[in-house]
Amino acid sequence: QWDDHEVTNNWFPGQILDDAHYRERRVDVLFPRARQAFHEYLPIRPCPEEPGRVYRNFAFGPLAEVFLLDERSYRGTNNNNRQPQMSPDAAFMGAAQLNWFKQKLSESKATWKIISSDMPIGL
Repeated sequence: QWDDHEVTNNWFPGQILDDAHYRERRVDVLFPRARQAFHEYLPIRPCPEEPGRVYRNFAFGPLAEVFLLDERSYRGTNNNNRQPQMSPDAAFMGAAQLNWFKQKLSESKATWKIISSDMPIGL
């Protein structure tokens, strides 16, 4: 499961780290390195539509389908999340992944739909 700790704790795209332990503090530089290490270490099939993509789905026969989400790579900035309405800052799946997830979930004929998420979500 791709999580925030693959790059640094609670990271988001565009973040500049305020931590003296890092020589490179730009998350946009650290993120591709972490993603490459993730894919080199874990035996997951590459996505032909988007190389490096982590979110995916796969079936275990006709009864179960697993939906593996990536709630870090496409998220907005980390903040107190008290926006009065939805905005890009509050997003954590990104529009493309959210649309993919809704479509795949509605198309699934599996009896059991298992959603693997590194953060709690409500549907």
